[in-house]
Amino acid sequence: MMNKKQKFIIDIVPLTKIPLTSHQSFSYLSDAKISTGTLVSIPLFHRSVEGIVLGTRQDFERLGNIELKKIEKIIAENFLSDSQIELAKFISDYYVSPLGVVMKNFVPKRAKARNMKHETCNMKQKEIILTFEQKNAIAKISLQTKSYKLEANSYLLFGPAGSGKTEVYINSILELRKMNRNFQFLIIIPEKTLTPQAMERYGVYFESEEIVVLSSNISKGQFYSNWKKIQSGEAKIILGTRMAVFAPFKKLGLIVIDEEQDMSFKQWDMNPRYDARTVAEKLTEIHECKIVRGSATPSIESYWRAIKKDLQLLVLPRLHLEVEGIKYKVEGEEKKPLTTNYLLPTTSIVDMKKERWTRNYTCISRKLKGEIEYALKNKQQSILFINRQGMSSFSICEACKAVLKCPNCERALVYEKGGFYKCNHCNYKTSIFPKCEKCGGISFKNVGLGTQKVEKEILSLFPSAKIIVADTASSKELNFHEKIYGAFSKGEADILIGTQMISKGWDLPRVSLVGIIDADNLLSFPDFSAEEKAFQIISQLAGRVNRPGALFPGAVVIQTYQPENKIIQLAGENNFQSFFQKIIEERKALNFPPYGKIVKLVFQDYDFEKVEKESLAVFEILELISGIKISEPHIPLLSKIRGRWRKQIIIKFKNKIPIELEKEIRKLNSGWIIDRDPISII
Repeated sequence: MMNKKQKFIIDIVPLTKIPLTSHQSFSYLSDAKISTGTLVSIPLFHRSVEGIVLGTRQDFERLGNIELKKIEKIIAENFLSDSQIELAKFISDYYVSPLGVVMKNFVPKRAKARNMKHETCNMKQKEIILTFEQKNAIAKISLQTKSYKLEANSYLLFGPAGSGKTEVYINSILELRKMNRNFQFLIIIPEKTLTPQAMERYGVYFESEEIVVLSSNISKGQFYSNWKKIQSGEAKIILGTRMAVFAPFKKLGLIVIDEEQDMSFKQWDMNPRYDARTVAEKLTEIHECKIVRGSATPSIESYWRAIKKDLQLLVLPRLHLEVEGIKYKVEGEEKKPLTTNYLLPTTSIVDMKKERWTRNYTCISRKLKGEIEYALKNKQQSILFINRQGMSSFSICEACKAVLKCPNCERALVYEKGGFYKCNHCNYKTSIFPKCEKCGGISFKNVGLGTQKVEKEILSLFPSAKIIVADTASSKELNFHEKIYGAFSKGEADILIGTQMISKGWDLPRVSLVGIIDADNLLSFPDFSAEEKAFQIISQLAGRVNRPGALFPGAVVIQTYQPENKIIQLAGENNFQSFFQKIIEERKALNFPPYGKIVKLVFQDYDFEKVEKESLAVFEILELISGIKISEPHIPLLSKIRGRWRKQIIIKFKNKIPIELEKEIRKLNSGWIIDRDPISII
């Protein structure tokens, strides 16, 4: 009698959404063992899906003769590493998101890359003498400890724009490479707009074959090719946006989070709603490597953690350079004072009420106009910041004064220079002659400012100026980020007009002027983080002026209708310490982060009555849980998105989420959005 052939039970996570109340993995039958992390194709209900193998067990007699389905095929063995699976489980647990949805982020689309030349900078290394503070930071970051503790290997590098933070990152990598040539290094940047500059800088020090980019603006084929290079260990320097934390690293030596204060590190519009900074810390623990958060304006939470010694604080002063920008003058090592040619920018806060008194009704103050004239005359560049795209903030019917809104989102439509009105949230567009829903009127008045309106004003004042507009709409063009950085860094444009994407760490030596067109717009949201965001954006923009080596005195012009506002004043002075003290006291009084944690629950549905009923029912269950503070269901700032009505509940608690609260959250039906550590509560 022949022995029955041994079978195996394979536990697999389908790469699709499974309700949180259900098991996140399913069992399948196989004739052979399959290694953990293997990518397979499996039948799930009435369709085929991809899945990741979690483990293999020997088959056993099953009660009731339960028939297990068989795996359809093995796509790729050992596709995910054990460390990736551990990280995926952490993200799923912490952000209360289905494991299959999380794991899908770890599995790139498999496509062939075109034969494209990998472009990096071929510039020769400049002779750079590091400052005392830079050397001290590098020594601490690259110091190896016998027993690994996260706190001892986590750093906050705090220094103003032009203090040489990137030099610290690069030299720390060079030092760590001496200890282990197999180390990989992850540099996370907040915006894909910063990729060309990062490639240029790191390309000076490292071979082009060692550097790869992971961001949404490269092709699927190139992304997969880069992913495979990381998996094989060929890629040593990984530059990427928040999605780079999912890469298949072999052994990390250092993670750098550049511009760590940036809200772009948080994914807020789809599952999993993760924060790359939190995930990077878990990645640091898994690989037992170093992590550095760098910023000129650290987040309130990070600076508070540094004060509490949870992060090691490393401070860099502003660099003083020779005019040619070649050699750093060494500070801290010489005892005698240094004379330098560094020119500090002047900051002006312009009261726009006074502009109206003098009959200037444009969005460009006389002060800003004069500074633009000076910059153009001296072949210098200007950056003009406005926090909205389009021609206006909103439009009102001239007959009944009703605001023209998107029928899908209840959001004010923005007038575009093409003659139509557009929703910046769902891309709904009107015809050239829309009608008012209330009275049927066809005449509308455009109110407020946008990038296109500023462009129109500037062209009327300076018709010969070469202008580039950088906003969400224009950034959708192919290779937009490379083109804009290349054109502006080479001096092919005089004025850059843009939204928040231009406030991030570009180093452009020819920029001698930054104009903030409407600072009040940054403070117009009734949110706990609004003042922090406003301070950071203004300070970051000011940091774009007078990079080391500038030949002309720079200027920052902040236009506002409330020049007495404390946040605007502190940002104009770049007074981070006073700003931090003001905000941290307010946060403590209200138990906002870092003194407490927040979960935002949002229910959405096409039926408004269902939204009201469901949100109230969940609130009545949650309010009985001890150890939390909970808001009643209320309508958020955007009451309707893509046709679905919304209501939200805000929950505050101390550092650890109560077990009972987590259990109830996991029971929520599919209409609920769970956002842990949200960047906004409005």
